[in-house]
Amino acid sequence: MIVETFRRLCSAGALACSLFACALLPGCTTPPEAAPPAGAVTVPAPTVRQGQFWEYAVRDAYTGLPRGLYRYSVARADENRIVVDVFREGERIDTFVYAAGWNGLEHPLPNLQRFRFDPPFPAYEFPLYPGKSWRRVVRSTDPATGRRYNTHVHASVGGWRRIRVPAGEFDALEVRRYVYAGNAEFFQLQEEIVQVDWYAPELGYVVASESNSSHIDTSRSGGGRGRPLRVRGDWLIAELVRRGAQ
Repeated sequence: MIVETFRRLCSAGALACSLFACALLPGCTTPPEAAPPAGAVTVPAPTVRQGQFWEYAVRDAYTGLPRGLYRYSVARADENRIVVDVFREGERIDTFVYAAGWNGLEHPLPNLQRFRFDPPFPAYEFPLYPGKSWRRVVRSTDPATGRRYNTHVHASVGGWRRIRVPAGEFDALEVRRYVYAGNAEFFQLQEEIVQVDWYAPELGYVVASESNSSHIDTSRSGGGRGRPLRVRGDWLIAELVRRGAQ
């Protein structure tokens, strides 16, 4: 059911939505949010503690083949910063850094390199509730090269759903994002990313997630009728298999 939801989100029309609805300045905001609808259940920001971990089985959505078991373990957490060590099949492969509320300070974007974000990457804006939305622009800096990009994030919160994964069943809110990386160079237009999280308040984290991206290569044809080629990146699905605290 998660795969089908993601297919609907990845329509060409959704990916082509305008980049100019928000000013081209990092940190720009949409008008103030209206109050939650009467009776809506709101989800506050989680309290994250050192030693918490979540393990996910990741698979390729195109082929169905497994892509490994990933563990996200909180190495440090305080009111300003969350540091998460990332393991694949037991081997530490990376460290992600977040501000409060799981908003990224430094981590890769799907199918792209690592970035530092200023202000933090707006993955969530708590409290969450169905119908909430936000649009933000952040400065993304590649720490390896120093290159800077303006990254647009268009996010919205869908409805509640009971999600079944190997770790069990959880009530979760759908949070979806359309991310425009701003990294156009030469013949390659910017990466267009779609992310879907199922955020479970019981976990303080996601119970399942998906990510997919693509970009246009104007030097190559293949889109039909002479249109340039859309190059698609990985489409990955992650489902929770275990959680705990050390």
